[in-house]
Amino acid sequence: MIELQNLTKRFGELTAVNDVTLTVNRGEFFAVLGPNAAGKTTTIKLLAGLMKPTAGCARICGYDVQSQP
Repeated sequence: MIELQNLTKRFGELTAVNDVTLTVNRGEFFAVLGPNAAGKTTTIKLLAGLMKPTAGCARICGYDVQSQP
């Protein structure tokens, strides 16, 4: 299961990911689509623990990706 709760990432004045809340349950298929500079790569990097969110949290199988990598 993937859970995003109010996930936000800012780079100075630029907001790359803005207050995303999403749940992808076990067995579901989910795709991330959007135009260039929509925040897709930033969201994936936040999920992978490669970046720290400005606000909110991301969990994979119940584990917080920042505190339990």
